[in-house]
Amino acid sequence: MTKHVAQRPQRHQTQRLYRHISSPLLALLTASSVVAQPQDNAPRRQLEEVVVTAQKRSQSLTDVPVSVTALSGDRLSDAGIENLSDLSEYAPNFKLVDSGFIPNIYMRGVGSGSNQGFELSVGIFTDGVHLGRPHQTRSAFMDLERVEVLRGPQSILFGKNAIAGALSLISAKPGDEFEFDISALKGRSDDRHEVSGAVSVPVTDSFGFRVAGRVREEEGYMYNEVLDRDEPGVDESAWRLTLAYAPNDVLDSTLKLETSTREQTGRTYEMIRDSALTRCSGEDTQKNGRRAADANEEGEIDTYNATLNVDWHLEAGTLTSVTAKTGYDSADLFDADSSSFDTLYIFGTEDYDQFSQELRFTSPTGGFMEYIAGVFYQENNLHFYEEGPLKVRTGGVQPTGVCALDTQVVVDTFLDRDFYVDTEAWSAFFQFTLNWTPTLRTTFGLRKVEEEKISSREFRIYNDEGRGSADPATLFLLDNLRINPHSLQGEREASNLLPLVNLQWDATDTMMAYVSYTEGAKSGSYDARGNNDRDEFNGGGRNYEYDDELADAWEIGAKMTLADGTADLNIALFYVEYTDMQVSVYDGSSAFNVLNAGEALTQGLEMDGRWLVTDWFQLTGSVAYLDFEWTEYDNGPCYVGRSDSNPDGSCSLTGMENIQTPEWTASVSTNFTFPLPGNLLVGITLDANYKDDHFTSSDLDPRGFQEATTRYNGRAQIGADDGTWNIALVGKNLSDETTIGASAATLLDVGGYRATIEPARTVYLEGRYRY
Repeated sequence: MTKHVAQRPQRHQTQRLYRHISSPLLALLTASSVVAQPQDNAPRRQLEEVVVTAQKRSQSLTDVPVSVTALSGDRLSDAGIENLSDLSEYAPNFKLVDSGFIPNIYMRGVGSGSNQGFELSVGIFTDGVHLGRPHQTRSAFMDLERVEVLRGPQSILFGKNAIAGALSLISAKPGDEFEFDISALKGRSDDRHEVSGAVSVPVTDSFGFRVAGRVREEEGYMYNEVLDRDEPGVDESAWRLTLAYAPNDVLDSTLKLETSTREQTGRTYEMIRDSALTRCSGEDTQKNGRRAADANEEGEIDTYNATLNVDWHLEAGTLTSVTAKTGYDSADLFDADSSSFDTLYIFGTEDYDQFSQELRFTSPTGGFMEYIAGVFYQENNLHFYEEGPLKVRTGGVQPTGVCALDTQVVVDTFLDRDFYVDTEAWSAFFQFTLNWTPTLRTTFGLRKVEEEKISSREFRIYNDEGRGSADPATLFLLDNLRINPHSLQGEREASNLLPLVNLQWDATDTMMAYVSYTEGAKSGSYDARGNNDRDEFNGGGRNYEYDDELADAWEIGAKMTLADGTADLNIALFYVEYTDMQVSVYDGSSAFNVLNAGEALTQGLEMDGRWLVTDWFQLTGSVAYLDFEWTEYDNGPCYVGRSDSNPDGSCSLTGMENIQTPEWTASVSTNFTFPLPGNLLVGITLDANYKDDHFTSSDLDPRGFQEATTRYNGRAQIGADDGTWNIALVGKNLSDETTIGASAATLLDVGGYRATIEPARTVYLEGRYRY
């Protein structure tokens, strides 16, 4: 195949990886050979056991035949992990990209774009409840007991829309003793202030409650030269009340009530390439954290979550009911051209409501057969509306090189769109394990899913904000820009039968190996953002409805305890074939459309482990290799300047990689703790997080190519040795790397290119008190 400019530049990626982080990581992975066995009369160090619920029952992480990264609440605090973006630095092959207002989540190179019609490729769950949209995660990352990152399709126990993996957030629950926890921090570079805390009260032997909250303000790490302010400014608050009631040994229940509000001023998009228009305005187009958007961008998201979990512990097993009502309302103003020109300001609103009910029965463990069976129902309703004035200039479509002509407005109109999608889904699932011998077992699973969706999209063009009819000349010009008024409706039904087979073998007392095959699916739906109803390869009419995405996945792995319990190591090899992959692609003019791209293969390796070197020093590390290839994608998007396009204007991406697929990612963390006189304890944590080079736009535009980077984080704290208080100095991105999260060609501005800039170096002081 002919090589294109968009292909990954040839570099010695492995050598770069080794140069940055290999020494400590290799030390970890060879722990079993370098750690001396303790003498019989010496005290034995042991790693703390990690307990997870990745298979809907409490298990040691070493017994779970899935590639999982689990982080406790204390680990989250020590590493300064306060959101999903922070988490992505510590979990192999997991990445969150903040595209400005809506986060995009990728697992093993597979994710969803910023289209309101998309279901998530990575299922997000909080206390067992599926969160259907990324906005819903804003309040979930608070007062957590544990976070579990499960890689690969998790369809049997987590449902249809976990085709790339699942993220499970487990919030802290009321306990048997009184607890009080409060922390506060003050940031330097982004003028950040944050206070968070929790109180847990056991009112009686059978009833208790826990209240948690977080309030955060920050001015932002980018500078808007037009508005003379730092961006994105954030003002958010989140609150959670959890009630626990266990009147006897048979019944226990928790009711969680949660709400959050997030207000944001400004986005993280900045122009990083000159365009026909920015050459006239002279605005900054360097990748330096300075932007020139002239709209007063503002956004607000209000979320809610009410979840009731009830467990009946019976002699035959445990019956669990999970009932939840969740949703959000959002409104935001977005400068869609990200420049000092008023090409398009978009004001949009989203209203989302979701109800779900799951009934699940879990058998006891220890017998020949163990099983989990259940039924699930979910309904959700999404309404998305946006409107805004559109001004098309000569330089936006056919530049002349003369600023007086290029800046002339040739179209001045007003647009709006209305999009609805209502969804109902039912499923039944069954997973059972046959314990053939004490060391050999087989697990079989099956999930049947039925889903119905009804949708409509209305797109209208007016002469001005007064909603008068647009004149024929305006309609003609916009039609040439692939924008036309239209009305589309759709109704679809889908049915999937998703199997799982897993073989598990305890090779020794300290090593478990497994091999598994499973199938996954991601729901098809309707495109919310198309600007036309054309019947062509990337037309808004042909692609208004898109099909389910499907996956066939193999995984081989092993989990080991090493060095007499002072180290552990987890390894997984994966091979996943995708068909009808859903992608969001730029149409080359004015919109991003959703397509079923074709077929893809993702394969690779994941390793993570821990080593308790001494009582006061622990080393943690992970490394992942990812090879993503489009095996069939003949009608993909073209970036500006690509010369081998198809007659219909598309470009072949067959044989190429996907967006957000760094070949190597790795993380190493060292944690030192040592006592001082006066019952004091000092802790020092140093992290290095490596990410290989990768593309940040779906058309693999070289202008959006992100070089390999290593980010360094650190934390130094002193506090009481009983953990009641500490004061810490925390630094993130200490090397002050400037990196791109997402990128795309600029709307209606020839030659322009923009990208979201990820957070710069941040240093803050944190204090915490616990009782």
